[in-house]
Amino acid sequence: MTKKQRKKLTKRAIIISSVLLVLFVCVSILYVYSEDYYKRYRDCPQLSIDSTKYPVLGIDISAHQGKIDWKLVAENKVSFAFLKATEGVNFVDKNFSSNWKTAKQQNIIVGAYMFFRFNKDGKMQARNFINNVKLSDNDLPPVVDFEASYGNRLGKYKVKYMQNQLLKCLRELEKHYGQKPIIYTNVTTYTNYIKGNFDDYPLWICKLCNEPTKNVKWTFWQYSHKGSITGIKGHVDVNLYNGSYTEFVNFINNSHGKKVKQDAKQQNRPTNRRNPQNTKSKTTGKGV
Repeated sequence: MTKKQRKKLTKRAIIISSVLLVLFVCVSILYVYSEDYYKRYRDCPQLSIDSTKYPVLGIDISAHQGKIDWKLVAENKVSFAFLKATEGVNFVDKNFSSNWKTAKQQNIIVGAYMFFRFNKDGKMQARNFINNVKLSDNDLPPVVDFEASYGNRLGKYKVKYMQNQLLKCLRELEKHYGQKPIIYTNVTTYTNYIKGNFDDYPLWICKLCNEPTKNVKWTFWQYSHKGSITGIKGHVDVNLYNGSYTEFVNFINNSHGKKVKQDAKQQNRPTNRRNPQNTKSKTTGKGV
């Protein structure tokens, strides 16, 4: 092997080693970030909920939870349930109709939500929801799940464009149902899209590990993805209403333009202390 050939091979080896080193550093950084994100948002320390402050417990579910025994769910003192109805412009949750019917039979107050796709027209997504969801005066307002996750990428579309698409969706729903929809979102999406732009809509915020700060006006708080409710296999998202049961009933009445009640008796009251990692009832047993 000539000196020139050896020099060429040495240079190639250095380049390959450098590339591998850069890849190793990138993978290490990504691993550390992912592990930190997981610990902060999926595997955070247990959070103790004071049910004297937040007595109204609810869940949100989709077909992913499989067949649900709503009678057992009701016995767990679950007051309300948000059910996935639609996604995008043509998808309908296969269990929505049966969940809607059976949850109501157990006197659980229900609401329906749509998962908003960033790459679809907002008005058309609203029409898909309207075509599949009929609401009564006893139901919660419609919900738009607007979040940068599950294929919805931050930065792929301009913020103003996405805000306009969301507004089109909200207005179409409001025009049809005659009430302001609830916006569900996570912390990152709230900060980038919702805050200061949709403050007149009821907010359902996903804030895991700790309570939303006082400067955020929230109506519902999703505090864990790891709830355990008898009647549901596996983990389920658990939520709280920001107020008493009477205020919860009045929120529903106000959303329908009905006269508020002065005193509402709560039949489905959570137990005194409830843990997001273990929300089993005595019967047995998802920066702002």
